[in-house]
Amino acid sequence: MTLSVESFSQGLVDLTPGEWKVLFWVADDLTTTEIAEKLTLTPKSVENYRTRIGRKLNIQGHHKLAQFARKYAGDLREWHDELLRALPPP
Repeated sequence: MTLSVESFSQGLVDLTPGEWKVLFWVADDLTTTEIAEKLTLTPKSVENYRTRIGRKLNIQGHHKLAQFARKYAGDLREWHDELLRALPPP
């Protein structure tokens, strides 16, 4: 699996701020319960976030999403920063 503009750009653009947070914490190896505590959500809500992220990135399964997030953590942070810079100022 390679991170490229063609394969993941639309999915990354479609992520909400909350989904980005969850994705970064998945990349940092936090468990669903740990992420839920940070966001003051239920673990089920975090599972729903993970499922939506996977759908947007066309990655099936939470284990594969975690592998992807860990492998490309630095690239994902760069993508996120680029997307934020591209937004118009508030």
